[in-house]
Amino acid sequence: MASMDDAPRIGDLEVDGDALTGDGTTLSELADELACGVDETTAGAPPAGWRVLRRLESGAVYLGSPVDADHRTWRLAQVHPGEQPPVVRVYPDTLVVRPSRAERRQGLVLRWPPFVEEISDPTQLVIDVVNLGHSRWSPEGDSFHAIGALTEPGEVTFGFAWMSSAQQRGVPLEPGEYARVHVHVQERATPTELREGPCDLHVVVVELGLRLAEPLRVELTAEMVARQVAKQNRHRADPASERRELDRHIGDERVRSDARRSWAAIADVVGSTMSENESLARIAAVLDCTTEQAASVYDSSLRAMGRMDADRRDEQLQELIRRRDALG
Repeated sequence: MASMDDAPRIGDLEVDGDALTGDGTTLSELADELACGVDETTAGAPPAGWRVLRRLESGAVYLGSPVDADHRTWRLAQVHPGEQPPVVRVYPDTLVVRPSRAERRQGLVLRWPPFVEEISDPTQLVIDVVNLGHSRWSPEGDSFHAIGALTEPGEVTFGFAWMSSAQQRGVPLEPGEYARVHVHVQERATPTELREGPCDLHVVVVELGLRLAEPLRVELTAEMVARQVAKQNRHRADPASERRELDRHIGDERVRSDARRSWAAIADVVGSTMSENESLARIAAVLDCTTEQAASVYDSSLRAMGRMDADRRDEQLQELIRRRDALG
């Protein structure tokens, strides 16, 4: 399929654009091809038109069927490899096809404010999201969460991990207007990776895939490095404790993934119980998790439960697993 940057989206899920055409098949036939069952609680799903829209590296598979003649509105379903035997679960709501991230960011650029050279500490930097287009840019659930990554001078490859960007939601911008946002500079994996001298700072507005055209050359002083090392060391646990903490985060993330697939059952539980403690106990039974994990699901917003952002959640889960495994 096309790169995720150019792929159309259904809800917040990037999908294979070629899969949006054609007739598809019945849900039962497609489930048989994938060696899956179909959730018995699924009701009102389209009888035909089903096809694979996206396969994740984790093994999760997203299916879809159009509910209108022009294939603009869809019902989605998901198969998760963690279930044995795997089962297809259909999402109850319809979702519309949305533009790709590349289309969504058209007209927007990142620009440093004029006083950028006065800010010596890269952790204090802000950047402007500017609309250089000819019409108003309006967010469609997009955020302006900006992440900064420090690399060696001239290095162009870098990675980043992020969890939530709800605190910096995008705002409408008329032509020529800008929004000024803080750059969240990522800490290095280990304090020893930081050293005095020049670095390149790359910036990405993650949900839009909007990148700074050229990195900013910054100079890390001995004082900055010492401050960052001290900060990281204060929060750095011993390997055994860090591994336990990562295992906890991995478990919590898997529970949240299960909750998104089982939200109808969770809603039935909450609607039929007479106390919060009873709700938590029954949610824990539905998700086979602890009551503490059930409480985090219970406190989640409907938006968190309904968003089709499992690909990003999966990337975050894989990053947590990578970090845990790197501890040995």
